[in-house]
Amino acid sequence: MHRRRPPGRRREAPWVEARQAELLPIEYFHVVFTLPHALNPLAQRCPRSIYDLLFKCAADMLRTFARDPHHLGGELGITAVLHTWGQHLSQHVHLHCVVTGGALASDGSRWIAARKGFLFPVRALPKVFRGKYLAALQEASARGQLLSGVDLARCPLCQDGTLRVVARLARGAAPPETRDTS
Repeated sequence: MHRRRPPGRRREAPWVEARQAELLPIEYFHVVFTLPHALNPLAQRCPRSIYDLLFKCAADMLRTFARDPHHLGGELGITAVLHTWGQHLSQHVHLHCVVTGGALASDGSRWIAARKGFLFPVRALPKVFRGKYLAALQEASARGQLLSGVDLARCPLCQDGTLRVVARLARGAAPPETRDTS
């Protein structure tokens, strides 16, 4: 049976093949940082600040874990893409990161591969990221980079664990407890 491909797919194929040729012969991981919807009004009023903090805190957290000798002990490779809308066209701020499955040793002498199928402990990531992001929001607020009068201590972000980091393999084949359900 012949199935016609949409015209855009034919044009995309060479680009996708060229990007695949650039990949290192290593495992890659897909890590998603999602902000709670309670921060949407702030993201609409101060997008540059909120998005800059998201990139900075996500990269900082991943690098902190990677540099720890208990995990990898080196420099991680990260490519990040910001999405501000979900598939149903509602505001859903999240950052997709493609992360190398290993790190370059601090002295640049060797590659330190992560264990197969495992990058970092998934339960620790949300706690560390949440703390870094809240601290960065509070600092930005103190510097006047966010809306005046926003009480971060009363923000729902501080009240519950809705800010999560979900680590998934690039194909989305994660165990159920690590899936992004938002």
